[in-house]
Amino acid sequence: MGTPHTVTSEEYLPTDTADVVRTVRDSRDRAERLTVRGGEPTEESAFGLADQRAVLSLRKMNSVLDINLGRRTVRVQAGAKLSEIDRRLGAHGLGLPVVGDHRDITAGGFASVGGVSTASHRYGMFIDQIVDLEYVDPDGRIGTCGRGHHTERFQRILGAGGRAGIITALTLDVVEVDKDHTWLTTDADRFLDFDSFVEHATAEITNPGSAALQVGRWVDTAPLKVTRPVGTGQVTLGAVRFGQWSSLYPTAPTRGLRARREVGTRTRKSLGAIASAAGGRAGMPVRNAAAGALMFAPKVLTMRDAEYLADTVINSSERGPAYRVGVFAPLANYGSVFYGLHDLFSEHRERSGCFTVISAMTYGVRSPYLRAEAAARGLTPADYGLITFTCRLRPSALPSEQLREIVAGIDDICRSEQALRYSV
Repeated sequence: MGTPHTVTSEEYLPTDTADVVRTVRDSRDRAERLTVRGGEPTEESAFGLADQRAVLSLRKMNSVLDINLGRRTVRVQAGAKLSEIDRRLGAHGLGLPVVGDHRDITAGGFASVGGVSTASHRYGMFIDQIVDLEYVDPDGRIGTCGRGHHTERFQRILGAGGRAGIITALTLDVVEVDKDHTWLTTDADRFLDFDSFVEHATAEITNPGSAALQVGRWVDTAPLKVTRPVGTGQVTLGAVRFGQWSSLYPTAPTRGLRARREVGTRTRKSLGAIASAAGGRAGMPVRNAAAGALMFAPKVLTMRDAEYLADTVINSSERGPAYRVGVFAPLANYGSVFYGLHDLFSEHRERSGCFTVISAMTYGVRSPYLRAEAAARGLTPADYGLITFTCRLRPSALPSEQLREIVAGIDDICRSEQALRYSV
């Protein structure tokens, strides 16, 4: 059992559920506002009502508690990293159907935001894989819920971002797959115009066929001004607009494919390392090159490589402030949602120059949870395409009045197209 491990006066590192209970109750008595973290500091979830803040980090609650081979389930503490869970499952020829694209994502953190991946067209969301969970409520009481008991509470806690309760343990469905020895080949299509990209993405999401993974990426840059090396003034280069849709299918490995995979892996890691060291404005072209590397997915790679492709490169290219939004678009309205969001961000960039690079990532999501969520909101249940936009900001902050206008525009699109917002 033990007591909560206090690192500073504002951070708590519980090692089990009893520690979480004590921390929640003590913070409530002190009128502290708890910020819950699943692992290392990334996204935060507020838990409580007071103004004084304290951090409850679950990174020491990171154990894989049980692997049930008969039921094909795994029980884990909320702070366990999905990459570590998947590695442990791999020893038994099993794997998680849906994992995040970064290795530090935790089970509790992924559950609290729903969780999607490039395999979501087959398996839905991460929360669709949760059999049951244990949680601590705002009053410091332990509870359990799942698909078969306390289902309303189960639905309320899932995807709530920690506001309805702190998830401390989860039981997850797993599938039979050897991710280290399942080889995939990439069927890639590249585009220089947005219309063709959206048309192709719509067709692929609607009919994914036997694709194990699928993802589309679009990049739209503002005209780039470069200082002349000699003399004064600047040169304005043209905007860059391009996209790629990748569908990955199982393939039989050969010696040649293995060699290509090794070369590709070393190249991406080298590019990521160079981009990580390239700081400031001078390093922007290198970081953009790292992000662009994702547009040219390797021809062959293992399933585990494919799932964490972004983690190899893109983290190094994501420095600096950005505005991000994710929307689940019903397949019937997918194209109009995509156009609406793209036009909204492009218009604001043209008007004020608030954004530099506007990029989008998209793939299909067939989720029982989303269907239930749509029905609960009085919408028609559907299969969806997730569209995630990342808009890089200029050094000056986005004015609050303009941000409110952008948010209102996104809400209008969601209402008119029966789309659902996603917290990314």
